[in-house]
Amino acid sequence: MASKIYAPNVHLFAFHLKDSHPPNLLWDKCNNILSQRFGVTKPLEIEERAGYRVDLLKDKTDDDVALHFESKIFLDGTPLPIAGLATPLRIHDTYVLALNLRRPEFDENQKKTNPLDLNILELLNPSGCLMPSEIGSSLGQTLLLTVWYTEEKQWLPWKSPQNRQELRKLADNCLREFIPNQYPFPNFYREGQLFGSPIFEYGVPTQEKDYCHILIWVFCETESSDKFIDHYSSFVNLFCYLNKVVTAYQLSRQVHHVVRQDYQAIEPYINKIFQGMPVDKQLTPDELNQFKEYLKDIPQKYLSYSQLISELDRYRLTIDTNAQNYRRELNDIQSKLPAEDISFLSHFFNEDYRLFTEQIQSDLGYFQHGTGLLEKALTAIQGRVDIEQAESDRATESAVQKRQQRLELLIAVVSTGLAVSGISSQVTSEPVKTIITKNQPSDSPEAVIPIYLSYYNFLDVLFHIIVGVLIALPVGLIVWWMQKRSNRTR
Repeated sequence: MASKIYAPNVHLFAFHLKDSHPPNLLWDKCNNILSQRFGVTKPLEIEERAGYRVDLLKDKTDDDVALHFESKIFLDGTPLPIAGLATPLRIHDTYVLALNLRRPEFDENQKKTNPLDLNILELLNPSGCLMPSEIGSSLGQTLLLTVWYTEEKQWLPWKSPQNRQELRKLADNCLREFIPNQYPFPNFYREGQLFGSPIFEYGVPTQEKDYCHILIWVFCETESSDKFIDHYSSFVNLFCYLNKVVTAYQLSRQVHHVVRQDYQAIEPYINKIFQGMPVDKQLTPDELNQFKEYLKDIPQKYLSYSQLISELDRYRLTIDTNAQNYRRELNDIQSKLPAEDISFLSHFFNEDYRLFTEQIQSDLGYFQHGTGLLEKALTAIQGRVDIEQAESDRATESAVQKRQQRLELLIAVVSTGLAVSGISSQVTSEPVKTIITKNQPSDSPEAVIPIYLSYYNFLDVLFHIIVGVLIALPVGLIVWWMQKRSNRTR
């Protein structure tokens, strides 16, 4: 027997950060889908209001916050009336579009509509207009397909293993009809039951590429549909928080890839630095300058790396915040339906959220070693540079001091010699003549100066210089000894 479904519904729950560009993406996408794909002429008009959870339909009333519309699709050339509604709202910083497209359960005469082949689902998603890549919302989306058992209910009781397999095949086939061939088919994730009916989930939350979250809920009890409608607002909230958690986790994986590349580059970078640092000898001026450049480069790497770690931690906080909001909504549903088993919805908080937080905590613990390596490298290089710089400064200071002492010694000797020479010239202006005269015999009638001493003025000057030098040398020795003694005491 070919599978048929009754009164299929497609629910799109799309979420877009209010501050994202363009901010009106969801409303524009909705109007485009309704007008171009389903011929709806009345546009969705938005009016912003203050509040945490706000209905944004411009002409909303207290009892109705959605844009209602009707249209027709053609199945094998046969026109089929469809109906739908679009509900715009904002939850804190997130715009939400809840769009429903459905084949009514009853026609205009209040008679049940006929079961249909599965290919009707393709007509509710023409050209894949509801797929994530077409909507492009910044915080993701959830697609929920609900179908009823046909009257034959050929797979009751549905909890038997064989019938569960048949239901799984039905869900797979519904998904294949719904998704055009050019789009990737999401992987099956898990199955369970909700409000007494089987539900199947597609799209693995940890999948980074082409993630698409789709639920197929096969109503086999009237109360399943009724409870879903009664708690529709809570489901909108649940899917909002779920998608914000998943989006934050997927964004954290992008940061993770960058951090991992930086982390893998840190150790070779540090090894290169220390391999170029001689242990048993002093750094050359060029090596010292190179290590000073490292001291400028490492803080930049440290800052960039630390910012990535902080970004990873911010995603952890985002995940934690929205997961707690998700649990709060679950508790609210459970409090209203205390006897209901909602473990299918709890799985996300108990398993997926735990996995996300454990993974990011592990990443943070692992990658923190990178900041430690950079800090230690910076400290070690700074210490070596300081030592080398201090030794260089001491060597420079010593050289300057020696030059200064030599200059002082020279000044002392020269100034002493000049002073003594000056004093000597004042005491006797013609020392050479005086010496020669005294050395001649006393009976000599007149002092005779040899012809080679006729330039006695020059010899007088030379005499005074020699006297100055003879006196200056001991003074210079005394100054040199005092300088040497002073250097030893330092």
